[in-house]
Amino acid sequence: MLAAAQPQATWLERKHDFGVILEKDGKVTCTMRVVNTGNEPLLIVKAQAGCGCTGINYPEAPIEPGDTALVGISYNPSGRPGEFSKEVIIHTNTIPRRTTLEIVGDVIPTDATLDQRYPLRAGALRVSQGFVPFGDIEKGTHKMLYLSAYNASTDTLLVTVEGAKPHIRPSVIPDTVPPAQLATLMVHYYTAHAPLWGLNTDTLTLSCRPLHGDAALSSNLGIEVLAQVTEGFDRLTDKERADAPMVAVDCDDRIDFGAMKRGETVSRTFTVTNKGRSPLAIRRVWVPDDEGVTVSCNRGQVKRGKTATVTVTVNTGLVQDNLLNVPLTLMCNDPDNPNQTIRLVGLIDN
Repeated sequence: MLAAAQPQATWLERKHDFGVILEKDGKVTCTMRVVNTGNEPLLIVKAQAGCGCTGINYPEAPIEPGDTALVGISYNPSGRPGEFSKEVIIHTNTIPRRTTLEIVGDVIPTDATLDQRYPLRAGALRVSQGFVPFGDIEKGTHKMLYLSAYNASTDTLLVTVEGAKPHIRPSVIPDTVPPAQLATLMVHYYTAHAPLWGLNTDTLTLSCRPLHGDAALSSNLGIEVLAQVTEGFDRLTDKERADAPMVAVDCDDRIDFGAMKRGETVSRTFTVTNKGRSPLAIRRVWVPDDEGVTVSCNRGQVKRGKTATVTVTVNTGLVQDNLLNVPLTLMCNDPDNPNQTIRLVGLIDN
């Protein structure tokens, strides 16, 4: 018995990889070939794409037995950075009636798109932000945060990070980043080894080098790591809280230096008294850097009923404005008042 006459669609390609394309270059197109290996005319009845970014062009005329036809598939990368995978379904008068074709690729965004998502640059590596803000972290605990980076070149980048310390362990995964791919900067913070109570500021250096291109295109970017190391009091028992130290200062919330002459150095002092039962630990007394103000405390432990003296010195030649207005932070182990801010104010006459 002779087999029934019917068309047969034999596809020479079912998937096309565009590789790395640039968003700014606009639409890209590929063709996939279908051969009618049957003995009746082959018809492409219709074609369906999953979204408007994918276009399809196919012949409407019958494809005679033994002939080859081309199906064109286009992709519009505008506003669609990153990897893509799109399917196209072709309906024919064959059995089976449906064939799925696929296009894939990676889109490198335009500078305008990158500036929104990855505004910082280390050469061809684009980075989401220039700081890692850990916020408040209790002493003795650890925490991990992430930053993302994007390879905006057509070359593979080797990415490294420097600046590790006992309290900061950074890493980049992966350290070899293909074109149009992401890397993650992971920063693990160990407060047990942090050098300071309160605000700690450190800088990491993120570096990238093209794997195949000019090594002179290597570049670095500084990443600031910020953490506020605090003391935890949640686990104190009622008795420990009742016996806790209690801090008191004799200057309320401000120290007024009054009128000062530009170029002179002026000092003021205030006392810190422990009115609690347990020793008061003065964790840190500090002012912002580069404000022309220095601060020191004559002791770190204050017994019950005893006092410590804090000395604040203003070098008026280093104060940028004529108005002194600097916060001083006192940090201690009083569970009810672990941080106090004292405002340092004054006028400088040139």
